[in-house]
Amino acid sequence: MGTDKKGAERVSIAGAGKIGGGTYQSVKVAGSGTIEGDVRAETISTAGSCAFQGDVEAEEMKTAGSCRVSGDVRAEEFRVSGSATVERNLRADIVKASGSLRVGEKLTASFVKTSGSLTVGGDVEADKFVSEGSFEIEGLLTADEIEIRLGGDCVVREIGGERIEVRQKSPRFRPEDLERRVEQKVKEKARAKRWRFEELGIEIDIDVEKMARELGKLGAMLGNLGLSLTGFGGYGTLEAEVIEGDEIYLESTKAKVVRGKRVVIGPDCEIERVEYEESLEVDESADVGEEQKV
Repeated sequence: MGTDKKGAERVSIAGAGKIGGGTYQSVKVAGSGTIEGDVRAETISTAGSCAFQGDVEAEEMKTAGSCRVSGDVRAEEFRVSGSATVERNLRADIVKASGSLRVGEKLTASFVKTSGSLTVGGDVEADKFVSEGSFEIEGLLTADEIEIRLGGDCVVREIGGERIEVRQKSPRFRPEDLERRVEQKVKEKARAKRWRFEELGIEIDIDVEKMARELGKLGAMLGNLGLSLTGFGGYGTLEAEVIEGDEIYLESTKAKVVRGKRVVIGPDCEIERVEYEESLEVDESADVGEEQKV
């Protein structure tokens, strides 16, 4: 424990221990720690397992490992690598999570970027929201800019923003795509249907078409595991009741209503109703029940 020149203490836990709530210059936990009561600090960093039994206020809070806050968190910057739970509200200028982040009530920030899993029991409000993993938001997701790269399944009640873009992080897997990909790779080396290796004195005779068919079957049986084994990435979907914005581009999205000025319904979407003001484009693989210009 130390003291800065203004008199505020710097506290740390190495191993296992507890400290009381209060105002500190910095709080560091390496191991297993408990902070009993509300805490205010310029910087908070945890590595290992840490529990905050109250509200937390900090300029910068970084967690690695497992962290739980029983109250609210207010910070200029909040970063998670590992698993973090805020049982009530999280308010920050910047939120970045590369692991698992759970917020019991509301998440409010200027900028949110998640690349793991995000679970929010209420609304999410931001200037810019970027997701590259999966999320489950029980309330509304509102932001000026929303960029969703579907690295997993995403569920939200409603989405509202000026610009909304939903794209696959990786291409959707289909067995026929694998067959086509394998065949194309092989044909780069030989145009014949049968391919003979004669390198290093080894002769192997391969039926290209049969190999592609069998690999396609394997990928279909393995599902998402097969995606990684065969070189295709993960695949996700977005599900929402209402999506509303000015500029909207959607892929692999299921929604009851999509409403916007300029709307593009891309591949693998299932939309019950689309309302648009200026333009609408619908991919041939999308299923749109009703289209209306308003």
